[in-house]
Amino acid sequence: MQIDHAVTADEIVLLKEATPQSYRAWHMDLIGGFIDNDLRLRWPSPEEELKTLLDRMQPGDRLWLARSKRYEPHVLIGNVGVAVVRDGVPLWYRIAWQH
Repeated sequence: MQIDHAVTADEIVLLKEATPQSYRAWHMDLIGGFIDNDLRLRWPSPEEELKTLLDRMQPGDRLWLARSKRYEPHVLIGNVGVAVVRDGVPLWYRIAWQH
């Protein structure tokens, strides 16, 4: 199952540059109230979790936290995630939280 998908700037909004560690902290903030500590301790490292995205990166590429352009959490539409960005253009995206 492929969890990363190709995207364009028309599909997502870049929010903030990230590292695997800052992505993990952000992701935990999103779902932290729903995951107990024992389960959190068994999760893979952020680098392992994002391995397929990180493997797609070339020198100069960056990770960015992002969200879908159609984003209406009050009606459960949209998603947030992490993107590989090259020269300011998002190329690959992984959804972290779907509304």
